[in-house]
Amino acid sequence: MRRLLILGLLLLTACEEEPSGRIQGKLTPFQKGGGRSSAQPTARPAPLQGDAAVRLSQALSRAVTRQQGLGTRKSAIEVTLPDPLIVPPPMGPPPLKRLPAEDPTIAGDVIVRFEAAGLEAPVALERVTLPGYRVAHKGYASEHLHLVGFEALDGHTVTVEETGQLVAQLAQVPGVRFTEKNLRMYALRTPNDKSYGVQWHYPAINLPSAWDVSTGGDAVTVAVIDTGIASHPDLNARVIAGYDMISDTSNSGDGSGRDSDPTDRGGDEPNGGSSWHGTHVAGTIGAATDNASGVAGVTWSTRILPVRALGRQGGTSFDIAAAMNWAAGGTVSGVPNNPTPAKVINMSLGGASSPQRTYQDVIDARVTAGAIYVIAAGNENVDATGTTPCNQQNVLCVGSTNFAGTRSSFSNFGAPVDVMAAGGEMREDLNGDGYADGVLSTSFDEDDQPAYVFNQGTSMATPHVAGVVALMLAVNPSLNAQQVENILKTTASASSRCSEGCGAGLVNAQAALKLAQGGSSNEPPKLGITTTLLSFNGSDTQRILVSNLGGGTLNVTAAKSGPQAGAVSLPGPTLSLSAFSTAALDVVTNASGLADGEYSATLTLTGTSAAGGGPAGSATVTVKIRVGAVAQGLDAVVAFAWQDELGEWQVEENTIAVAEAARGYTYAIDMPPQTYYALATIDEDEDGEFFEDEELTGFWRNVDDFEPIPLAVDQDIGNISFDLVPLAPVDDSPALVVGAACQSNTDCPDGGRCVTSYPGGYCTRDCDTQGCPAGSKCYVVGSSSDDKVCIANCSGPSQGRSTCRADYVCYDDEAGAGQCLPDCTVREVCGSNFTCNRTSGYCE
Repeated sequence: MRRLLILGLLLLTACEEEPSGRIQGKLTPFQKGGGRSSAQPTARPAPLQGDAAVRLSQALSRAVTRQQGLGTRKSAIEVTLPDPLIVPPPMGPPPLKRLPAEDPTIAGDVIVRFEAAGLEAPVALERVTLPGYRVAHKGYASEHLHLVGFEALDGHTVTVEETGQLVAQLAQVPGVRFTEKNLRMYALRTPNDKSYGVQWHYPAINLPSAWDVSTGGDAVTVAVIDTGIASHPDLNARVIAGYDMISDTSNSGDGSGRDSDPTDRGGDEPNGGSSWHGTHVAGTIGAATDNASGVAGVTWSTRILPVRALGRQGGTSFDIAAAMNWAAGGTVSGVPNNPTPAKVINMSLGGASSPQRTYQDVIDARVTAGAIYVIAAGNENVDATGTTPCNQQNVLCVGSTNFAGTRSSFSNFGAPVDVMAAGGEMREDLNGDGYADGVLSTSFDEDDQPAYVFNQGTSMATPHVAGVVALMLAVNPSLNAQQVENILKTTASASSRCSEGCGAGLVNAQAALKLAQGGSSNEPPKLGITTTLLSFNGSDTQRILVSNLGGGTLNVTAAKSGPQAGAVSLPGPTLSLSAFSTAALDVVTNASGLADGEYSATLTLTGTSAAGGGPAGSATVTVKIRVGAVAQGLDAVVAFAWQDELGEWQVEENTIAVAEAARGYTYAIDMPPQTYYALATIDEDEDGEFFEDEELTGFWRNVDDFEPIPLAVDQDIGNISFDLVPLAPVDDSPALVVGAACQSNTDCPDGGRCVTSYPGGYCTRDCDTQGCPAGSKCYVVGSSSDDKVCIANCSGPSQGRSTCRADYVCYDDEAGAGQCLPDCTVREVCGSNFTCNRTSGYCE
């Protein structure tokens, strides 16, 4: 059935107190399989039919997200303000960057590696000209690597299969070392920073102890090849001048190709939102640290070099190769030399492909010159052998672990993975701090204001390792890529290895720095743990990562105490740890026989030196166990919606309330005077999509009588109580989207047809007897006929692409609207009476 996917999160501005009234009541959810015998799915009222349901669901999501953000800020206002707020994760599945399933080949593009260096574009084009095609030079990735693009002279669209044939033909040209497809890639000492306390991912890799060895130095530069970096107060002081390596203006979002401004322009999410991926990655590497503000970074003074290679549609392997080359000090024809080359290059990105010779050509040259590439393994829960550039030679490929140090459910695995680092698992809160176990770093809220956001993924694990490498270079600048890899693998925690392939295990920052310094282990053993709280839902097994933060051998004994110690067991209560090593202590809870409620126990870990039995530190861990309804009951969201002057449904953060399961689903809310409509729902699959088929939903007064509730100033309205029952399905028949890409008429439902002569195909339908769908308009086409077809609308007539899809521009229809038609520089559509303006893409 059609899913009501939340397409955007809009954070609304908080306002001063205003006159209000109160509404209160109680919800009664249908107990599935319980006390009631049955409940027929309820019909849908008008606000939950068709597009109205989508809009209302989106409005509710925006309000919930904003309310969560304001609640976080208000609950800690004296602690966090005036710092940017921590934005809690939105309702629904945790954010995670996964690779699209389609073929990543960019049709018509061929990467050519010439033997000769520095060939001018006309010379290169002369060597790769093929009959039947028009060829254009599209840029450089190095002195040897060129990108050329082919268009068929007969006007047909070059296919992916045809591109493979072009690649094979050009590989036979004398003077060409190799050719390859151009592929689409995607964005895969304790400091006093105020939000450091929720950055569990740093103790997980023994970073606080590593900071006692070194906090880094400004002689080391780390490049971040990503979406660019946006201005953020906790990051600006660390960022140096970089470069934007995106050559396609339709992808760059800044109106130009390659230039010296690597600012993240946003707009890279499918709904037009922004991931701020590069800013989040950069914050993990080097947010301003020990400045009594915001979050901490792995390094405290390392310089960060932004190199933008991912735009609104991801990036290309060619642009990424150019970024890899330039960031490390290589020459890219047509681009100024890099005055501050990076020794460490973070690449939290990738694509589905076998190893690419283009990447390897750059890697081999720059690693020989001293560069170290740290690359994400990917988030598809598959063997990383098929994920590039993680699968290249002479790179460090990084997988992700959760709070307990085991492989994250999404992390790729296998032989290419060298080490693991903390990347999160946001479906969990294993330390019970009230936040999903994500990686907290610099970002922006939905008003584009500086904030701190939790994310998860190997993209988040990778900058931890890049930062640790920078710390290693601060204590030993002579280390090369192979030596760094050997140290990280030698000191990694074997307890985080996995049968499917997690490399050497979880990075141990302190041990790596000690070995990079020279490997002295004369210090006495010292006990260290990664958490002081474990949170269990019923019966389960978790792990505590226990470390020897010193030399020698540390013996550790764990004991349990407290009123519910009997519900806790320790399968292996003793550990023996060599110098600067880490191991896992399993903790098991058995909630059988416990009534619904919350329970606790205490673990005491005692360390002694194996050499003489002397004390080597102690630590306590609180174990919380939640059983039954307390752990399993899902709260309901109660929303009070109204219709604006245009008839659109609106919900704001101050017109929603949570009816908690633990309080019997009672609620009370103070709101501004308005005529409201009450509805409530339980997001049973916790995916952030409201009013789905069969989910418990209710309305005041009931579904047959969606009754208004006029609320006046100081009025107290009680007993707005109603049932929540399963919601009936909605019509899931596909709708025609005029202007959408297509390959045949079957891609254009509801009477549509595919115009295959337009770039990428163009869905339309005749409108002489049938109206056009929303977002399009009926136009007469042809000067000698009255044929009418639907054409997609756009918001910026004569302003280039505007809101049209790639390869289309927005024409002025001379009636106050815009229409999306092909860019004539992409496809010749001007005919004999007009000329293509090669600058604007319009027929004139």
